[in-house]
Amino acid sequence: MQPGLFRFGSDFGNGAADRSYFPRDFSEGRYLAEKRRIIGEYPERTAMDAPSAADQAAIEAARLFIVDARRREGYGDASAPPLAELAAGLVEDFAVLTRDDRVVFVHACFPGGWRPERVLGQSFAGVHRHVPAFQAVARSATSLVEAMLTRGPYVRFVWTISADDELDHHPEQGRRAAWSEHTARGFLRVERQVTVPLHAGAASLFLIRTFLYDFSELDRERRALLAGALAQMPPEIARYKGISAAIPRARELLR
Repeated sequence: MQPGLFRFGSDFGNGAADRSYFPRDFSEGRYLAEKRRIIGEYPERTAMDAPSAADQAAIEAARLFIVDARRREGYGDASAPPLAELAAGLVEDFAVLTRDDRVVFVHACFPGGWRPERVLGQSFAGVHRHVPAFQAVARSATSLVEAMLTRGPYVRFVWTISADDELDHHPEQGRRAAWSEHTARGFLRVERQVTVPLHAGAASLFLIRTFLYDFSELDRERRALLAGALAQMPPEIARYKGISAAIPRARELLR
């Protein structure tokens, strides 16, 4: 479990998508339809805690960045909507962090097993306190937050496996299928996470784009790589990801 930060725009073999904050693909329609459903059922997935003028300025800086980046990437002019309304039209989830190390805005329709309602108002260390081995990273949490606020932008990737291709894996409200020995299909779930410094270092935008890949779509080399990663995964990491019981069946499917 490492920060794994790369400079945004690094070439991962995806062409223009690696240089885009809001990359397009064929799944956009499905994601936006699912967002509409989730927001309709759980409006608290978009939440704000911004009592100060500085907090409000951070949120406005995030809105302006999203509008400008999407205009540059060919989405057209979307300057009018407030951030909560703008969020509903994004494939990405996101959060806004301020210089005093506090999440003041969160929009998360596709969490990968975590609870968005517990993130608002938390610090960087507070959000990640349940991550195994985070205590070793926590000693440098201040410098990590400073990097998010003043350097970058950066991109990183985190992954897990799932027994379904549902986007919403909220622990209570989501539609996550349980693994069993009879699970017929497995999916690689990858989050592309981008940190963007805002407002002269006073805030940071944290973008999350979820991608899903059926095991059957992976070539032999990638299936072997994933099976090897699962075989070597430390038990505490597997428990944190909620996939301890899934690994034997997932490795069978990957074979």
